[in-house]
Amino acid sequence: MFFWLVLASLMGLITFGNLFEKTKPQEHYVAPVYEAMVLNMYQQHISAEYGYLDIMRDKPEEAKEYFAQMNDGIVPLAVADSFGLKPENDNNKVFPYIQGRIPDTYKPQSGTRTYMFCIDKNQVAKTSCGTSDTVNYLMTIRAIPPRYDGADKMTALKVLSEAVGRTRSVGLLEKSKAPLTTTTNSSGNVETYHQPLGATHFILSSGLAASNSIYIPNYLICNFPVGNDQTLGETLATKHYMVALTLLSGLEDGENLSLGTITCPATTIEE
Repeated sequence: MFFWLVLASLMGLITFGNLFEKTKPQEHYVAPVYEAMVLNMYQQHISAEYGYLDIMRDKPEEAKEYFAQMNDGIVPLAVADSFGLKPENDNNKVFPYIQGRIPDTYKPQSGTRTYMFCIDKNQVAKTSCGTSDTVNYLMTIRAIPPRYDGADKMTALKVLSEAVGRTRSVGLLEKSKAPLTTTTNSSGNVETYHQPLGATHFILSSGLAASNSIYIPNYLICNFPVGNDQTLGETLATKHYMVALTLLSGLEDGENLSLGTITCPATTIEE
């Protein structure tokens, strides 16, 4: 009798344990994955940012020569694939400086891509990085794997925010309900600053309204290379992304990018 009682107790423990594993809250699975993805992406972004600053201090003319070769203002800095982190261009002068900032324990995640963009301040046409009066951005993206795409967004946002110190410049890529316009407060003073007017996508962060978020210029959305001769804008219908954005230079205090005319299907706002 005692044997059967012990056996039944053991079976109950095993069954309860399996049931608990199956009924764990979703955040038990979502949180670690998003935390690992965003920290990995952010590490590549920060390393690229420091690498850019390092070469601009060490060999600015060499860096500017490399940047000016891109007539469309799209400059590859670091791209991760299944073989590791690579420069994308053989003559990438910034890449060695980025590698110098990568920790020894860092493992690149395939699909994480970092580019620098040079944008015409009026947002009316593509421009070379050799042109004066450009606004320069650093942007890193990472597609969310299909397995976790559509997972609890609130949990994902909370994890992303906590993992990167609640910065507004890192989060989920989100489309707004209307193009960004200049906003003013009750006193009539302009509150929008360092933003690309007319932008239709912003960085969604935990606890922030869209009006307080960082917006991404349409030119980046329409032209950011994601591989296989595709752009970010062409894949937004089927994929979702994490994004990190840094304004490197080109805007004065309180200045915005002028309302431009650069658009693509991804930036169309449906009525």
